[in-house]
Amino acid sequence: MREPQLLGSWLEAARARADAWKKALFAVLGALVVLNIFITPHHPHFVGEGLPGFWAVFSLGAAIAMVYVLKKIVYPVLARPEDDNGRP
Repeated sequence: MREPQLLGSWLEAARARADAWKKALFAVLGALVVLNIFITPHHPHFVGEGLPGFWAVFSLGAAIAMVYVLKKIVYPVLARPEDDNGRP
């Protein structure tokens, strides 16, 4: 039964070093974008895929769009009271 304690202590230590984890994550992501400048696909499927950093910019745009949709459309539907039938 020591496993939950090990996991809990590991999570507490990771939470205490959250800034270091965040910096490491951004460093890895930045390195991947820089590598994408030098390592490009030989046969891109469409024009944008051949541009350096295309997938990084595309995924950032998709993430922003998902956050917008969830905050403006999905959350109001889920946050309604149970007895609300949607009629004025």
